[in-house]
Amino acid sequence: MADKRKSRKPAPAARGRDAAQARAEAERLKAAQAAKERRTKLLAIAGAVLVVVGIVVAVVLVLIEATKSSYGDVAKPPGAIEAGAVVIGQDLAPGGTPAEGDDVVVVRVYSDYMCPNCASVEARLSGKFEELAAAGKIKLEIQPLAILDYMSEGTNYSTRASNAALTVAKYAPDKFLAFHSRLFDSDIQPGEYTEGLTDERLIEVAQEVGIGSEATDKFADQEFYDWITYSTDKGRSDGLQGTPSMWIGPSDSRLTQIEDPYGVNLDDAIARVLAGDNPNG
Repeated sequence: MADKRKSRKPAPAARGRDAAQARAEAERLKAAQAAKERRTKLLAIAGAVLVVVGIVVAVVLVLIEATKSSYGDVAKPPGAIEAGAVVIGQDLAPGGTPAEGDDVVVVRVYSDYMCPNCASVEARLSGKFEELAAAGKIKLEIQPLAILDYMSEGTNYSTRASNAALTVAKYAPDKFLAFHSRLFDSDIQPGEYTEGLTDERLIEVAQEVGIGSEATDKFADQEFYDWITYSTDKGRSDGLQGTPSMWIGPSDSRLTQIEDPYGVNLDDAIARVLAGDNPNG
């Protein structure tokens, strides 16, 4: 005889507990999956950030190394130093023997031949620079730059003028300072956002200060174009913000920027350096 007993169904309370447990388990699994996805996303972002940081560091290191190595790779004008400047000797010629000693102060002048404010500093202090350099009181360093090429309507005047000056430094060194100063004279210096002087006019200006064809014929060789790029980049990497800029100190590795190159009393600034003080007072 068949068993006609009915199967027993779970009590309502038990069914409720089972459903609640199932929902809780589903919520737990859902939360765990969401947490896993967040961790995966955060790890991916962190990885991407590390990759980007690594690339940036690598690029910076490459640029630093390129700046360092380029000093050894380019043609250098007489008196060139790794900082990018040209050292003026006591004979007032690039590459000449500069004064040395504990009582000698380094004066480095950054200039761009299209910079009108550089012309103001040059007009006021060029004679003083020469006097002190010849007397052995300062080690004078001149650093022509090409910061303002973009202001010469595509002719790269700052680079061309700097190359002409450095070519004179090599082939007619005794005329370098005269040519350097002449390029800043108000009747010569071109205005910003003009094409600047032509190559032919640069030659004429050189001839006006007694520079012969042995130097001017080489202007077109562009011998120092790479040096000018190096010098400009090196100045920026060393903290140069613009021109004119004058730095003074007891050595090349301990220079302080003059806050007011237009009104600085050079004798006072030098005396402060020799006393171990800030040249700005």
